[in-house]
Amino acid sequence: MPSVVMNNNLNQQDDAKSITHFLSRVFRKVVRLVIGTVSLPALYDILKALYVEEAQRKLEREGSRPTKSAIALMTGLDTRVVSSLMAENLETTIQNQNVNPEHALIDMWSSDPFFQDSETGEPAALPIVGKGKTFQTLVLRSIGRNITVKTVIGRLLASRNIRVTQEDVEKVELLSMLYSPISDDRAKQTEVGLIEASRVLSAVIHNMSATEETRVPQQGRWTYRLSPERYIEFRSRARDLLDKHIKEGESLLEEFEEATKKDGQVTVGIGWYQWGDHEPEEEEVE
Repeated sequence: MPSVVMNNNLNQQDDAKSITHFLSRVFRKVVRLVIGTVSLPALYDILKALYVEEAQRKLEREGSRPTKSAIALMTGLDTRVVSSLMAENLETTIQNQNVNPEHALIDMWSSDPFFQDSETGEPAALPIVGKGKTFQTLVLRSIGRNITVKTVIGRLLASRNIRVTQEDVEKVELLSMLYSPISDDRAKQTEVGLIEASRVLSAVIHNMSATEETRVPQQGRWTYRLSPERYIEFRSRARDLLDKHIKEGESLLEEFEEATKKDGQVTVGIGWYQWGDHEPEEEEVE
């Protein structure tokens, strides 16, 4: 019996390592989409809130009481952290985030009286260097010591949030409180990509607990033996094939779609995409 238990534990450890390996591949894509837009501390806080929320739901589905101790054990978080997260909700956690250092700096510049013009209440024009009411102090208080003033100014100039003026001393003026490190098109593409990824994972999660009759289609086909010289031809043929299927899918959705919005209706959809050759080093033969 002990050897059976040990083998089961080893198998579970191997499963966890395998999941962690593939999870890193998924996370890498997410990080690539949001890096420079959402900071790691903000993402970490959102993940903590999600872990607590999903642990609570899992325990309830299994008929167990979602106690703070049980959630702490399942998530690896301290019970005090669990308590504070349970007292909030995910939306509150997201709303309270300064999603990147630049947002934190602009927020402090526009809301902290120390960095405002005493007469107008607007963000003051700040000397770049020095102690006291300066841009250097603003960077130190809002972001920390690890980021240089020059780096921050470069980022905010590129996003057109500030301008540098040369009077008796060099100063920085805030032009816009809306910081957007990426274009509207890139933001929309990121949003669509993340939504589509979540839909694929929703199908996977559903199928893991569904009966054979209630499973939804969730498959992929690929080859490791495509000549690079024929990739453009393949991509063109794949697009033609998907265009045909998209039109058929749209017709199917229109056939089943009801004329008006009513309570109790559900959302369904179909997805199409072609992958490959974007990062060949990540698609090695397993």
